Formats: sequence, structure tokens, C-alpha cells
Amino acid sequence: MSFKNKLFAKFPSKYINYKVKDKSKALEINEGYKAIRKNNLFDDDFYLRKYPKVSSSGMDPLLHYIFFGFGEGKKPNDTFDGVFYKNHYSDVDINPLIHYALYGIGENRQISVSNKDLSEFYSSNKKNILFVLHEKIGTVGGTGFLNIDIINNLSEDYNAFILTSDGEDVELWNVKGNLEKIANYDVSFDTNFSIIDNDDNFISQNNFESIFSNDDLAIIYDEILSKLGIDLVHINHLINHSFDLINIMVKKAIPFVVNLHDFYYICPSIHLVDRNCQYCGFSCKDCGGIAHKSDISRESILERWQKECLNLLEKSSVNIAPTQSVTDIYREIYPDLDNFRIIEHGVNVDKSQYRAKFGFKPIKILVPGHVSPHKGSLIIKQLKELDKSNNFEFHFMGTTIPNLNSYGVNHGKYERNDFNHIVSDIAPSLSLILSACPETYSYTLTESWMAGLPVVASDLGALRERISSTGGGWLVDYTDINGIYDLIININQEDYENKLLNISKIKFNDVNEMCDEYIALYNELID
Repeated sequence: MSFKNKLFAKFPSKYINYKVKDKSKALEINEGYKAIRKNNLFDDDFYLRKYPKVSSSGMDPLLHYIFFGFGEGKKPNDTFDGVFYKNHYSDVDINPLIHYALYGIGENRQISVSNKDLSEFYSSNKKNILFVLHEKIGTVGGTGFLNIDIINNLSEDYNAFILTSDGEDVELWNVKGNLEKIANYDVSFDTNFSIIDNDDNFISQNNFESIFSNDDLAIIYDEILSKLGIDLVHINHLINHSFDLINIMVKKAIPFVVNLHDFYYICPSIHLVDRNCQYCGFSCKDCGGIAHKSDISRESILERWQKECLNLLEKSSVNIAPTQSVTDIYREIYPDLDNFRIIEHGVNVDKSQYRAKFGFKPIKILVPGHVSPHKGSLIIKQLKELDKSNNFEFHFMGTTIPNLNSYGVNHGKYERNDFNHIVSDIAPSLSLILSACPETYSYTLTESWMAGLPVVASDLGALRERISSTGGGWLVDYTDINGIYDLIININQEDYENKLLNISKIKFNDVNEMCDEYIALYNELID
């Protein structure tokens, strides 16, 4: 948080007016802020205790919730469910707590779901499908968007449910034209054991067995599968879910498919990095990925982990990968698995009219997406520190960890539909994707290409596969900082124009085409 933001945050009305340029909107938020405080609808102690990083920022916690917290899935107190409120009432077009303080409280509106008998939502004349996610509704990223796209394309023959677990709550949603939360279970079960972006969730000898099984979750899974008459389960991700789900599905003879969005089923670190935040290549001696205590070894963790995951992948009807490189990496660990299928991620194809150019100094370079150490943030710092002549001008679209504002221009988070527009305004020459471990697909690569930008990317995983097959950019050794710098500086015009021509010929998999493949698979397994 910048010094300017910290200063304004101490004066709510000034901060709101600074952040919101629409005067009528700013007035509504100001009135909402006052109404929330007047009615004691926000619990500062609860918020700061639950989200300690907010406290260290020095920001007014209520302002943080209004502008950032709700979008991050945070709660204002222990009773108000903002995601439920926003989805339950179609007229809520502002922060849900503000809406409740100004309007909903006077109308005695419901602020959280009332769990009902799940049998009420069973449809005997439809195919009942359960999508399992690790992202809270309202905060979904690429993995969640994929399932939402599929659900939106399902025919009337299907009745779709979504089960999410963010480590704190387990939520069940029904999708019938709109999202409706039908159950909430207060079960804390966090299996994000990656060192990256993780402060205090460690595997130890004491909790090791509990990361595989949880009695409360087993009861919930059994009830959901039985009472909703689930015909098929699509596991988008099992982070924050237990392996009990697999055993119960097998016992009930319910077919299921698994999406391989990352390498969680190889290593609970997900990212496959060593202590230098570089690709580990399965050399576990210098592991920098698994968050664990010294009383348990990485080897014992991986041996048991891969045993459970092999059982999952073997029992799955189909393990779906977005690129061939993903199956190649999984087969290195599980050579006997043969139930893979490639379904490339689909996008709403929207090619920009922007015409990228090269040859001007400084070279404007786009760095899109969530850029943390395993996504290349440390490499970006090294590149800029090498750039003594300021030949590079970095433009960050998304979020960066650590903060890279002093290394370039930060344009903040973006909506998928705004990508091309923002790129046209920036007018960069190329995009930079320097992941330090293999990507399974890379939506930012697709977005960069649709925006008309050639890409400099790490010679790993899906980035290597997709750029090699299309000629849409340059592959680099992400550990060779001088080599990356020299390559960009020395790009010649003919080579650049060839890359632009190659990009113009790329055929992207359309969302509808992707959904057709998934739905054909569902029909095959259910019928």
C-alpha cells in the first residue's frame, strides 16, 4: 500500500473520494460507510484478528473490506455472508455490506444461507453433476472460470452444483440460471502446503495423517452425493478437500473426472520449485516448495502423497490436461497411467486491432497476471537492475509479489474483457512471461497473443509447447538474466514482424468448442 493510500485511509471520506471518481457512487459509499459504523455491522477486531496483514498495512479495516476485502473473499464479521447476499438478491450492484446497511437492514433481508434438506434440490429427471473447486465463489480465477464456462453451456438436461472449500468454509451452490448458495458448513480444512504465499500452514508429524482424511468432510461428502443423487463429479481441484471424497465416490460407483490445472497431484507444494525458486526437476534434496516442520522429511511426505494421488488418478475415469506437456510431466512420476485426455482451455476469442511495434526506446514490455516469485517477479527485478540505461519500461497488469511498483508502471488488476483495451492504451512492444516452473497452459499467454503481442517466455512446460508450435514468441532460459536482456535488446525488425505474422495465424480454442468436448465426455460417462 502506497504512502498516499495510507494517508488517505485515515480519513474515510477523503479516501473514498480519492478512489471513486464517480461522485454519485462516492456519495453512496460514504453514506454506506457511515451507516455500517452507526449500526455496528463491521467487527474491526474480528477482521484484524482473522486477517493480520490488514493490520500491518495501517489501513482502516472497513475501508479495506469495502475496496479490497470483499473481492478477496474476506468476511466483515462472523455472521454476514457477503457472497451469499450479493448472489441471493439481484439488485445488489455495490459492496453487499454497504447495500445491507443502506437498504437491506430496513427490509429485513437475509444475510446468510439457511441450510435446508438437500433432497429438495434433487432432480430425478435430470443429470446431476457436482463441480468441486478450491476457490470461493466470488474470487474464482482461471480454474474456476473454466467450470463456470462449462456450467453456462450445459443443456436443460443437467442440474449443476458447485462445492467449494477455501480452508475455512465449505459451501454448496446450485446453478439454475444464477448462483444460489444452498448450504454452508463451518469446517476448517486447509491443505495449501506451498511455501509460496503461505505464512503458517505447515505439515508436521502431528498433522500429517489429518491432511488426507477428515471425518466432518466425509459426512458432508456422503450427504451431498446421496441426497442430491449425483451422477458425475468433476474435480476441478482438491486443495482444501480431503481424499475421503474419492473413497466415497468409488464406494457409491459414481464416475468422476479430474482436471490437471497444476502439479498438486505430484507434490503438495503445487509449484515444483527449489529453495532458489527455480524449477526443481523432481530433485527433492533442495526442495523449496513444501511447507513442513523438521520432524517430518520431504521424502516421507512425497511417498505417502503420491500413493494417495496415484489412487485418485487411477480411479478417475479421465484425467484432463490442457496441453500435452502436462501429461508428459505426470507420466514421469506415474508411468503406468493411461487415462489422460487433452482438452485445451477455451476462451472468448477477441482478437485486438492493436498493431504492436518495435524499435522505440525505451521498449515497453507488458508483464501480465499474478507475478509472484515462482511466476518470475524476482527475475523481473534482476532484469531491471541490469538495465542501467533504462532501455526497458515494464508495465504490470495484475498483481506482483513482492511489490514491483518501483520497477515499472502498475496498472492494477484487470477484468478479462478489459485486457485488449488496456494493452492498446499502454502500447507495449511485447509481453514477458518468465515463470520459474512449468505452466500447464498460461491464460496470460493466450491473452497476450489475442492482444497482438509476441511473447518472451520461459523454455518450460506449456510455454515451450505452445510457443514452439506457433512461433508466437521467443523462448529463453529464465535463469540467464543477461541472455534474456540481450535477446530483447537485439530483436531485429524482420524477426519481430515474423512473430507478429505467426500470431495472426494462431487459432484459439473457442469456449463453446471446449464446452462441447466436456459435455460429450459427461454424456459418455453418465450414459
